[in-house]
Amino acid sequence: MNFLKVAVRKYWLGALVGLYLLSGFYIVGSDEVGVVRLFGKVWQPRVQPGLHYRPPFPFSRLDKVKVRQVRRVAIGMETADVVLQRQPQPFRMQFLTGDQNIVNLQAVVQFTVRDPVRFLFTASEPERIIQCVAEAAVAKEVAQMSVDDILTVGKIGVQNRVRGQVQRLLDEVYDLGVTVVAVTIQKVSPPDQVKDAFDAVTKARQSRHQRILEAQSYANTVIPQARGEAQKLLNEAIAYRDRVIAEAKGNADKFLAVLSEYRKAKDVTKARLYIEAMEELLPKIKKVIVDPHGGKLDIGMIRREPTSSTPQPSPSQ
Repeated sequence: MNFLKVAVRKYWLGALVGLYLLSGFYIVGSDEVGVVRLFGKVWQPRVQPGLHYRPPFPFSRLDKVKVRQVRRVAIGMETADVVLQRQPQPFRMQFLTGDQNIVNLQAVVQFTVRDPVRFLFTASEPERIIQCVAEAAVAKEVAQMSVDDILTVGKIGVQNRVRGQVQRLLDEVYDLGVTVVAVTIQKVSPPDQVKDAFDAVTKARQSRHQRILEAQSYANTVIPQARGEAQKLLNEAIAYRDRVIAEAKGNADKFLAVLSEYRKAKDVTKARLYIEAMEELLPKIKKVIVDPHGGKLDIGMIRREPTSSTPQPSPSQ
């Protein structure tokens, strides 16, 4: 009977020892990395996915870190506020701008674990450190900007610069072994007390911008038309100038030709010019002159005898 009891005890003891030894087997998931500590010291820093064995507890301890998981840290609010969709405390999301205004800003930092050992053992609360570093970086960037910039076109620049600053501080100062994937500003707005005034200013600025665009569009339409009209007038003026100059030159050439003929035969030239003038003027005159004595009008002035200095023109002339 005693032998049976001893055998049963040995059986159960062996079973317990076997179960204890089997407890050293563990599985690392496909998106995980295992870190095994032996007697409190890191023994296996990066165990890859699959089935593995380690000395059972309490000789060793296993930590699994999801290295592919994108983790989130909230700025301007607590993570619990995001999960529970609660309104964050006002003082946590208020930041001072460079022109002495206050804006409410909420953002999220996304990061992944690059070095599981550093992430696990460098700091007891790595997420809290990331949050504090990110809030300080956001405060620094916002303090260098005007409220108009941060509310409108400056958000993308702030996100990129904050991401770079946070990554640099986490690597050089805290050595947490994480990679900052992105910093996303989810909400930025003026405080509720002055929101209406800010909205009015924003609408006025948008209206001003719209007027500027309309004025530029009008200028782009009118200026080419004005230039075309100016070029047209200039071309007409040049054509008129050329025509007047040509006419004046022609008249001058005609005068010089007449002058040359006049010098050759003064009486004949005078008579010819007189006749040409009468031919042009008389048809326009509606006046009849009658000699009261019934005589004949002497128009033989062109038959005057030439002077001795002037040669007698031939009949052909």
